[in-house]
Amino acid sequence: MDSKMSVRLKALRKSYSMSTNDVLKILKKSNYDYSEQSLYKWEQGAAEPPIDVLKALSDIYKCNVSYLLDGGCYKHLRLTPKENNFLKSYRTDFLLRSICTQIMKKISMN
Repeated sequence: MDSKMSVRLKALRKSYSMSTNDVLKILKKSNYDYSEQSLYKWEQGAAEPPIDVLKALSDIYKCNVSYLLDGGCYKHLRLTPKENNFLKSYRTDFLLRSICTQIMKKISMN
């Protein structure tokens, strides 16, 4: 994972004065059940959050996918080439919510 993404994730959480438990509670309400260890790994750059969790995190932190994925770190996500091309072409134009919705539709069609 791109270390810049991990720094942004941690900085965003702190800018909202949220604890890791606060973020995890909000994620859990959206049916994402992750441990505090997972969140720490994302913020330390030891692991990468799944694309659908990035959507949820962008909603929590009220930012674009392009901010979370800035600098081409979308290349480090485990996406199919089709999803990667789709994300690359739209990452600067849409919020993560729109992108993920369209990606999930494409995935469900396969």
